[in-house]
Amino acid sequence: MLKRIKNLFYDLPLTSTGLFALLLLPSIGLLFLKDHFSLIPAEQEQRFLWLMTRMNLLQSFEGDSQRSPPRLWQERLGINMASEIWRRQGRGIWWQAWADDGEAYLIVPAIIWPIKSNPLVAAYHFGDLVAIGSNALHRQQLIQGLEQQPVKQSISTSDLQRYCKSVLKSGPALMWRPAGLAAISGSMASILQFSRFGCLSLSSDQNKLSWQGVVGLRSLASAPVFLNAEPSRYYSFSYDLPSKSDSEQILLRLSAKKTDLLFGSLLSKKLIQNSLETYYDLQPASRLKLASAPFSLILHKQLKGTFKASLQMQFALPEGPSKWKPILKTIGQRLENRDLIKDTKAVTKNSQNINGDLFDMTLWRQHQDDSVVGGWAWQQQNGELTILNIALGAAPYPALIINQSMPSLGGDVMRFSADTAGLNRLGLLDGRWPSLVKQAGEIGIKLNSLPGIKSDNRHWWWMSGQLRLEPASRP
Repeated sequence: MLKRIKNLFYDLPLTSTGLFALLLLPSIGLLFLKDHFSLIPAEQEQRFLWLMTRMNLLQSFEGDSQRSPPRLWQERLGINMASEIWRRQGRGIWWQAWADDGEAYLIVPAIIWPIKSNPLVAAYHFGDLVAIGSNALHRQQLIQGLEQQPVKQSISTSDLQRYCKSVLKSGPALMWRPAGLAAISGSMASILQFSRFGCLSLSSDQNKLSWQGVVGLRSLASAPVFLNAEPSRYYSFSYDLPSKSDSEQILLRLSAKKTDLLFGSLLSKKLIQNSLETYYDLQPASRLKLASAPFSLILHKQLKGTFKASLQMQFALPEGPSKWKPILKTIGQRLENRDLIKDTKAVTKNSQNINGDLFDMTLWRQHQDDSVVGGWAWQQQNGELTILNIALGAAPYPALIINQSMPSLGGDVMRFSADTAGLNRLGLLDGRWPSLVKQAGEIGIKLNSLPGIKSDNRHWWWMSGQLRLEPASRP
């Protein structure tokens, strides 16, 4: 066989030389283009997964060459280069990412990157992607972060992580980790710990933005194998905002199956636990019962008085007043030590147009002007005192709170709606929230259990929601 090949080579030198050239030239071309194409798809996937683990925020966008390049493109590439690559981008997906250094990285597919580019552009080739920093130092920080793990070392994944990777590479989406959530949410981060990690796909229609995806107290990659994220099988792709409340004064409404869902992170801090035990006699057993209690709250705009808004809360506590009266008594003593005036009133059935009796109402007033700064009362339900109403900034007013249990159908664990534009106008929305959130006339969120979860020890959920932009004409 070798002899026949050798004879063919000498007998047909032109054909053989041409064949050799056909094999050699593509090989040389591939060497020159090695930074633009990855030869191993599995390695590409590992690189993207590693990028997801290193970024605090990672957002994907769909290109539109009919529009001008986004500002980030112009800042990172310069106007001319940005326009050239933006045309090549077409309708493809590109990304904006934030790491620990704070400034945003522009990330584009390597296939649209020019072979010769401006050396002053702080670009870094990472598999089939190119990341562009604001300057050389910014790029070096990215390189150090991404090269901490060898590319060939496999990154553990779960179905939730694979779902996240899929939505980030196929359309508009947003992924975050704890540092990213904290940067956006500001002081609200402590009650959003159930969503320390998250990944949502995004869609828009006129003045509405909708989202759906997974959120969790723990990383998506650490989710067990029996959890899956296949929304088409379990959830509707659409989410309708709740009807606008009759009261324009309601800024926020929330209901959850467990208090722990929002306040678990605060209640788990040793400093807070010690304070609750020392000053309010709230011992571990009582904290556990409180953490597992269903609850509702409403933030209500105050048209006059000291406070911009008042908070109304309800806790379902089956043991009733006998268990909690000693704790409320201790709290009352501390309020009296702060020169607040205790005021007790009897409230008869339906005096506030609610379905139930109120008992043991206690109000707390200021010495200066006798204004109410808060209070509590017990509400009767099904013949038993099981609902504790607590108010801050006003008197307890249970008529404001929709007092109904969360439906079990669909596995709802939380429902939330808010007028974030109204909150922003009152200066009650701190943090670096996107402008769309600050302008939303109404935002609604629903949290569901993920399919596959069989116990109450839940660390991941399916989230769906929608926001509606406020009309420009509204003051």
